[in-house]
Amino acid sequence: MTALLDRPLRVGLIGAGLIARQHLAALARVPELQAVGISSRTRSKAEALAAEFALPLVAESPQALVREARPDALMVLVSPQAMAQLALDCLDFGLPLFLEKPVGLSVEQAEEVALAAAKRGVPNMVGFNRRHYSVFQQGLARVLARGRLLAVHVEGSERMQAARGTGRFTEEVLRAWIFANATHTIDLLRHFGGEPEEVCAFASSLHEPLGDQFAAALRFPGGQLGSFTGNWHSPGGWGVVLKGEGVTAEFRPLETCRLSFADGSTETLEPDADDALVKPGFTGQLRAFADLVRTGILAPPSQDLAGALLTMRLAGRLIAPVRPLP
Repeated sequence: MTALLDRPLRVGLIGAGLIARQHLAALARVPELQAVGISSRTRSKAEALAAEFALPLVAESPQALVREARPDALMVLVSPQAMAQLALDCLDFGLPLFLEKPVGLSVEQAEEVALAAAKRGVPNMVGFNRRHYSVFQQGLARVLARGRLLAVHVEGSERMQAARGTGRFTEEVLRAWIFANATHTIDLLRHFGGEPEEVCAFASSLHEPLGDQFAAALRFPGGQLGSFTGNWHSPGGWGVVLKGEGVTAEFRPLETCRLSFADGSTETLEPDADDALVKPGFTGQLRAFADLVRTGILAPPSQDLAGALLTMRLAGRLIAPVRPLP
């Protein structure tokens, strides 16, 4: 442990897609971490990223990456359909793991990985980067400075036509979109409100088999009320509204915050420098991962596989009543 405190932590990356590039850009702003190698099923992509970010090693496999780079921790940044099995495989290394979401395309897959990590005692973190948005931290603090948080309202309208049109996602991922991508906004219910005590959900399907029209009401442990809506085949996007005593914080789009006060005044909050220069939330979650590797403790608002599983289960509750539209 003393050695880890005296130097930057050596991190190996598995996966060389768009998300890996975004993490490497953020890593350049986190001196506590040093990327020492990368591996990918597509070697040409790994070589391109290694050249762009001056990585010293391109390994043939995760096993070779661990053997040759001798990292202190691993970041698993692969496609949604590959994540669950690769996460299980990487637990065998015994190294702290950062896992991009989703860790599985079903509740059952997420449960398998979470149980395996707990059994082996491997420190881990799942990349719900929006938990680390600087505007979220600022906005919530301003609400709580005036009293209680009264309500959490989340809109998670996915752009399914665009997702299908990119060609980036397999049909397996698109069919499981509620877990593969919509958990970003579903997780914000838990982030702001805690674990819901009651959920009353309605879901319909226009095109997507697991649902694409959602309306849910929630009650949180502190008595706060919440709502979740999503209309995946209508124009719109993601948004969060926090209701407080004499103040409302609106995040629409999520990377912005507009405060409204009872006297009619308003205020706009700006993201910090890190969130303005790289993908928002990425530097914050990387610093949290560095602390986890050094101390073995994952501090809020980050969450591990056990927390990510709770978000997956909440998503499962939202789709349980799905009915086809007549």
